[in-house]
Amino acid sequence: MTPISATMTASADTPTTTAPLNARQKARLEKSLADACQIARTCEEFRGKDTVVLDLTAITPIMDFFVITTCNNPRTMSALANEARVLMKARGNSVPSTEGEKVSSWLLQDWGDIVLHVMLPEARELYDLESLWADAKRVDWKAIAGAPLEIK
Repeated sequence: MTPISATMTASADTPTTTAPLNARQKARLEKSLADACQIARTCEEFRGKDTVVLDLTAITPIMDFFVITTCNNPRTMSALANEARVLMKARGNSVPSTEGEKVSSWLLQDWGDIVLHVMLPEARELYDLESLWADAKRVDWKAIAGAPLEIK
């Protein structure tokens, strides 16, 4: 597992200050990272494309990680989101807040520390979250969660 930084920074709008993480905070961040990487793996296994995990810990205190993936149709988006929900429940997380479950080009699930964005290609291109959050570090989720299983 990738180690979590020993310090946490303030949001990008405030001067950067660091405070050492205590053991509880470090454990929470490590769990969030592992969960985000497992969500990314699930995305790829259920036909998500170009899946990325963004580390937002140095940018905002609101959440730790974004998982962003693209699906080709709303049915696949819904199935993928359902699998992410099942995975996270099995990992001891609560049911996420969800937006866009009806007919939509962007489905969002929010577990507090992790936010999953499942988008149709046109929506991903239009909203371009990776550029909007360009200061976020990309996480090598495959190294942490393992490569996705091949679905035949």
